[in-house]
Amino acid sequence: MEGRRVTQRNKKYNPLFILFLCLVAAVIILLVVSIVFGSRLKSADKKLKAAEAQVQELNDTVSRLNNDLEAAKAAATTTPKVDPLPAIPGTSTDPSVPGTSDTPASPVAWLDLSGHNELKVKPTTLLDGYVTYYTTAGVNMRSGPGTSYDRITTVDYGEAVQVAAKENNWSFVKYENKFGWISSDYLSTSEPAGAGGQRAESTSGSIRR
Repeated sequence: MEGRRVTQRNKKYNPLFILFLCLVAAVIILLVVSIVFGSRLKSADKKLKAAEAQVQELNDTVSRLNNDLEAAKAAATTTPKVDPLPAIPGTSTDPSVPGTSDTPASPVAWLDLSGHNELKVKPTTLLDGYVTYYTTAGVNMRSGPGTSYDRITTVDYGEAVQVAAKENNWSFVKYENKFGWISSDYLSTSEPAGAGGQRAESTSGSIRR
């Protein structure tokens, strides 16, 4: 009995078995390390791809901004756009109407054309204020600066009218709360001599323009 116990206590393991265990442990450690590093590499790869996408997006944005800048520089060298001035109240801005303009005069406090629908053509430029003129003959006041426009009323010889604008030998006038155009050939800043006695006669006489 005593000799058998001594034999069991002094039993030694086979060196090959120990080497095998070491190799198994090393393989397990390598597998764990490879799994950990593989996971980290995948995460790093995703972050890298996301960063590349952001860089591409930034490059596209910079490219668009450069194109916009070039377009702005090109536009700055061309004729600047001028916004049309607001229309005078009550006037027409329809370009199909003869004599109208796409650039109407600015509205002013002393010239309000609201409600005067008989007026077809607005003045494009205005005087600083009304100027008193007198008719040198019986003359038609028309809806536009030309004989092709409708007659609004007739102004007798020697009547005072208030001129607000002048265009192409036609004057834009106010007369008896009406607005219209009268040929400048029949207007004068001086009242004609004997105008008061001839007004009644001019009604039955020839009317100019």
